[in-house]
Amino acid sequence: MTAGEPTASGLRRAAEAVLGYLAETDPLPPAACDAIIGFGVFDLALPRFCGELFIHGAGRRIILCGGIGAGTGNLGGPEADAWRAELRKSHPQIPDDEVLVENRSTNTAENITFTAELLKRADPAGGFGVGIHTAIIVASPSRLRRVRLTMAALQPAVHVVRQVPRFTFDAEQALYARHGIDYNDHLAGEIDRIVDYPKRGWVAAEPLPPEIARAHAVLHAAIDKPASDPSYPTLP
Repeated sequence: MTAGEPTASGLRRAAEAVLGYLAETDPLPPAACDAIIGFGVFDLALPRFCGELFIHGAGRRIILCGGIGAGTGNLGGPEADAWRAELRKSHPQIPDDEVLVENRSTNTAENITFTAELLKRADPAGGFGVGIHTAIIVASPSRLRRVRLTMAALQPAVHVVRQVPRFTFDAEQALYARHGIDYNDHLAGEIDRIVDYPKRGWVAAEPLPPEIARAHAVLHAAIDKPASDPSYPTLP
């Protein structure tokens, strides 16, 4: 181990701290939200969770968004289509007219923008800030905070409630490893985006807590990439 290189236990603590920050959730309100919005990725536990929220009355309708992008993995097609198929298997009692599918977007900003356009075409009175004033957002734990910040930038009139199913660090790390993704690298990249994307207008600005900034630096030291490394994707 070279000078300044984090220990394995120090790296694990830093990664867990970053994930905990990224995956922070909100209490469910007592009244049903206007929508449950699922942001597509290769984890099919998430659409099942959307179904559970709907069945338990947490939201009035489900919106699944996502085409083919960086997080599609081995789904074999648009994320929203795979999520809709999984939802049909896990919750066949949910009527088709309660589920809206947006399957063209390739990144988080497009998820929201294309969904807004789809809502406007389907029912102008049911769009963001018109018929949808409150929304539960469901995304992978590591992406959840960035989804909230993207919603805050693009649809500030919608009050967002963050939810994810129960998870563990080890299970998330193993899931990403099966898709060829180093989880520590991924977590560092998520913080990079939260820091960098406000300058581009893609997400709302939010200062990093000092302890998360330190954990982020530990992750970058371990993967030997400065925070400004251009190899990180620049799509929102």
